[in-house]
Amino acid sequence: MTHTGSQVKSRDQWVKQREYLKAMLTYYQYGQMPPRPKKITVKQAAPRNLPGGKATQIDFVITVHRAGKTADLRCALVRPKPAGKFPVIIKYGFRLLAKPDNKRYAKHYINDQAGITEAIARGYVVCKFLRSDIAADTPGKRSEGVIGLYPEYDCGAIAAWAWGYQIVIDALGEMEFVDIDKVVATGHSRGGKSALCAAIYDDRIAIAAPNSSGTGGTGSLRYFEKGQRPQRIAAHIGKFDHWWPKRFLQFAGKEKKLPFDAHFAKALIAPRGLINTHATEDYWANPYGTQLTHQAAKIVFDWLGAGDRIGIHWRPGGHAQTIEDWRALLDFSDAIFFKKKPARKFDKMHYKTAKPEINWQAPEGK
Repeated sequence: MTHTGSQVKSRDQWVKQREYLKAMLTYYQYGQMPPRPKKITVKQAAPRNLPGGKATQIDFVITVHRAGKTADLRCALVRPKPAGKFPVIIKYGFRLLAKPDNKRYAKHYINDQAGITEAIARGYVVCKFLRSDIAADTPGKRSEGVIGLYPEYDCGAIAAWAWGYQIVIDALGEMEFVDIDKVVATGHSRGGKSALCAAIYDDRIAIAAPNSSGTGGTGSLRYFEKGQRPQRIAAHIGKFDHWWPKRFLQFAGKEKKLPFDAHFAKALIAPRGLINTHATEDYWANPYGTQLTHQAAKIVFDWLGAGDRIGIHWRPGGHAQTIEDWRALLDFSDAIFFKKKPARKFDKMHYKTAKPEINWQAPEGK
């Protein structure tokens, strides 16, 4: 239904409806993000050849300028050694490419390094940026980081980090080895929430690839598997309040009163690509609700003639973005960017009998 109460009947009407739905998510869930910076400068360090001789690492700093003030965003990328233009996968993290000192984060480093190695072998650039340089992952520090240059905007940290993808894309667009028409935004957990958000508001992102993103990401806000602990909005209050604007948190315990669910966010990616990777035992990230919202969003993708551009991939295990998730992301991207036939299916449902409870259908018109 449109904001006037009438049904969308054509793809032409969908263009306006999409803007309306984006505004709805801005108002209730994400808050208002700043526009893309009018001025950035990029300073690159000297390239470093990585062991094996097949890849090069480039560290760089993006400086954002506004109203006489500046803030820096630290980034690092790994690119294939040969000359050429390559697709780029962007992900944020709590650190860049160096090995962490803290053993707690070692598995994340190992998983990402395996994924980067696979991506490089397939001809992709992988770029990471520091989320803390955009916005602190701590309550009460909204004035810090790049987002601190824009105090009049009320976005939470999830949307602020999503806005960071826009800044990185601006910088990568000036690098001769990046194919800026082939951008993938990925992230795990809170990073998956931001990757999805980034793709909603920046059409330069050709593929959104959220991994196990749960509440506020690809998981339903209403539906959870029976017998499993549901991650509702209330679970974020007191610890992750800074992720969201106050308006979203006010719906804790009242999620059914929200005028949307996660399938709205997914549908807004169409007709671009969306691959949702998830672990079958990652119950806190709501695999059941993730499948339901995938099934609902696919109706919109199919209507827009992009049914082959939405996929879901399951693996056994728990909360992580493993090499299996990376390979699924790369297989999906290869299929869209290079028309390669993937070795796996992206339409297999983990919950065989689950169906979304919806009372609408796609319009018959085009």
